Amino acid sequence: MKSFDSDGDKTPTVFNYIVLITTSLGSAGLLTLFYMMLVQKFTGKMIKGTFILSIILNLIYAVLAFLANPIFGCIMLLFAGLYVLCYFFWKGRIPFAKVMLKTVCAVTKKYPATIFIGFIGCIVAIVWFSFIIITLIATLSWPNNQEKPLNPKVSYAIYVFILFSFYYTSQVINNVVHVTIAGVFATYYFRGVVEPGTNKIEVDVKNPTFASFKRAITTSFGSICYGSLIIAIISTLRSLANQVKHEGAEEDNFVLCAIGCCLECILSCIEDGIEYFNVYAFTEVAIYGKSYCEAAKDTWTICKARGIEALINDNIIGNVLGIGALAIACLSAVITFVVGRIFGVEVVFSIIFACVAFIAGAMIFSVVAQVINSGVATTFVCLCEDPDALHQTKPELWEKVRDTYPSIVY
Repeated sequence: MKSFDSDGDKTPTVFNYIVLITTSLGSAGLLTLFYMMLVQKFTGKMIKGTFILSIILNLIYAVLAFLANPIFGCIMLLFAGLYVLCYFFWKGRIPFAKVMLKTVCAVTKKYPATIFIGFIGCIVAIVWFSFIIITLIATLSWPNNQEKPLNPKVSYAIYVFILFSFYYTSQVINNVVHVTIAGVFATYYFRGVVEPGTNKIEVDVKNPTFASFKRAITTSFGSICYGSLIIAIISTLRSLANQVKHEGAEEDNFVLCAIGCCLECILSCIEDGIEYFNVYAFTEVAIYGKSYCEAAKDTWTICKARGIEALINDNIIGNVLGIGALAIACLSAVITFVVGRIFGVEVVFSIIFACVAFIAGAMIFSVVAQVINSGVATTFVCLCEDPDALHQTKPELWEKVRDTYPSIVY
């Protein structure tokens, strides 16, 4: 081991590579575990603390933005003000979000296989992304290496098809994971029975995670594919609009650039809205095995009746998870950089591995966050559909629901 003295810097050896990769992954995993333990033990304080931290970060961004451009500074200052307003307006909803988050963390702890499913989905998505990148590079470079190149229209059609395939398969993978996790939470919610003389809740389903996964890739797979198709089409169109915008900018064609920019903005808003809607629609699919169309109709009914409550609850919990992702990623990067310097690795290589650790930290935490988000969405849908069942498994949460949303339980 060497000190931070730059004279002792060296290019990393195989041993250094192993140490730095292990440090980046290990620190990300341990920090994620530690953060989730803090969330479960100090849920209320974590919610309030991350809210205040978000306001402080936005104020810092505003100051930095003012140095670059006063307009950007005003925009960031506006966001900070909105966070302050949200905190005061949503303060009464924090106790409900606190119990909801604590409940979901407890169920996740009881069924750690849900996190395993999340990691499997993440690995499959990375493999698929790598395959698409290789295919796309080969497709774009192949015509240039041939005596008789492809017709540009054919080449463009292949490009669009590959782009669509990427979005479609990615959506299917993500939604299979969500439906699997939602199925586990629904099983706990509806099939959970409190053992006499204890507070332990057991379900009469052997390996509920595997059972839920089996339903997701069999009876519910058609609904998943159909719902994913809608988002994939919109995502493809958005990417094409983005390409039109950049082409217009390169050619100094203001009209083309403006059209592409407007289309991209509109499609992005539609995409975000449908993605958010689909979380609850696929939750209905996971719970009841409905078709996508039937689930969408029932989800729309819930959105009209409880959409604002769901949005507020998701934002409160999402803020905790968002700050967590940033904190874990940054801390993983710092730890990896420090370890690299302790072992005398050059600054450049230490920074590279710190960037890898940042990405690893964000990805590992995002897997856990996906499980939490799926659990929150499932619990909320179950509350709206059958609040009485909650009274048996989680009376504390039921009491908070009765206090916060009395119209649900009466």
